[in-house]
Amino acid sequence: MIWLLTAVPVALGIAFDMRRLRVNRVGLSSWGWAAACVCASAFMVVPYLILRRRVWRKLIEAVWRFVGDSSYAIDVRRERLHALRASGLIGKAAFRACARTLDAQHRSAVN
Repeated sequence: MIWLLTAVPVALGIAFDMRRLRVNRVGLSSWGWAAACVCASAFMVVPYLILRRRVWRKLIEAVWRFVGDSSYAIDVRRERLHALRASGLIGKAAFRACARTLDAQHRSAVN
């Protein structure tokens, strides 16, 4: 019983985090993680966090591929970033990370 009491919050936390990142898979689908949590309980947090870091990097790379590199004007890149956010393709966390990078590039270009 205690095994399930620890597995359920872990599975819900993983599902919530995947939804927050707006990704369908972090190695497994959310249902796959739920099944793995039932089998291994809270120990599934470690592999999830390892895979999550890799997925986060890939997500940010994909955003920059769409937004463009420094050969585009910062305003154009910012509009593309806002379009990704408005269409629901990226979550708040990815949007904020990329917006901070754009702000830093803008500040360094101005100075």
